[in-house]
Amino acid sequence: MNGPTVRDVAQAAQVSLATVDRVLNNRGGVSAKVVDRVKAAVAQTGYVRNLAAANLSRRRVYRFCFLVPSGDTGFVALLHAALAQEQKRLMKKQILLQIVPTKAFDVEDQVAALRNLDCDAVAVMASEAPEINEEIAALHASGVRVLSLVADLPGSRRDTYVGPDNVMAGRTAAEFMGRFTGNRGTVLMIAGSLAARDHSERLLGFRMVMQERYGGCTLLPAGQGGDDADRVERIVLDAAREQPLVGVYAIGAGNRGLIRAIKTLDPKPVTIVHELTPTSREALRNGTFDLVIDQNIRAGVVAAVKIMRDLTENATPPADAGKIKLNIYSRENIQ
Repeated sequence: MNGPTVRDVAQAAQVSLATVDRVLNNRGGVSAKVVDRVKAAVAQTGYVRNLAAANLSRRRVYRFCFLVPSGDTGFVALLHAALAQEQKRLMKKQILLQIVPTKAFDVEDQVAALRNLDCDAVAVMASEAPEINEEIAALHASGVRVLSLVADLPGSRRDTYVGPDNVMAGRTAAEFMGRFTGNRGTVLMIAGSLAARDHSERLLGFRMVMQERYGGCTLLPAGQGGDDADRVERIVLDAAREQPLVGVYAIGAGNRGLIRAIKTLDPKPVTIVHELTPTSREALRNGTFDLVIDQNIRAGVVAAVKIMRDLTENATPPADAGKIKLNIYSRENIQ
């Protein structure tokens, strides 16, 4: 069970997180009356400081959190690896980076994690839901700067978004799908969850281009695989039993199951997926996948940290600071 946080102290003392930080670190600029109130709130809540972090330096120590899905495969594994690498690098720059894992597509778990944050800024990769927006609003009100990561949350009070243009990613996938299939046949779309804005936006972009330019193709209703390999495999096989598939557009994770299903189909459908992982890289090399649309997640992590530092210092980051470019890989340009 998580203990009391700085946010709890701030709420009990009825002051901002910045004021609590000044009192705890003896930075001055706070009246004696408020100092006493904060100290009383510390005693009341039972808050215990992270002395290891506080004693790193007398200079400002930044505390940044990344609230992201847990997992050890695919894109999520690459994300965690990039974050772990940044953790080590940033320690020398007085930045403490905490990884807060949550269950993918589980709004209740994500809300609980948001409520227990203790940081100056947070990058959030979460589902789009009213409950999430409420927690982000609470963080914003308490002085915590909030970024949405990979999947935007435009209906929330987040400060900015760091990630690719997911509508453009879907449109790009559709352009190649339409050309590769010769504008005819049935195409299956598979998302992880339609509650994830990055997935829903990719589907939107994909449908737009297919309807605009490739009306000869029939789009099946999008399946939701929950980023689970077995579920993705069943979705493909069930669809293929009903009609031949000329194309499969897979938006989320679960590519191991997709590969198993594709290998049973003859003729093989054109298969376009997202994120260059060890699994998708090998599938490109052996011809199972035809195209991978990738975002550079390390660049995303680095950009998010830079933006969080700017916002924490009340500086305005460049308008395009959070834009992450898309890369397109085929068997011919994969390393």
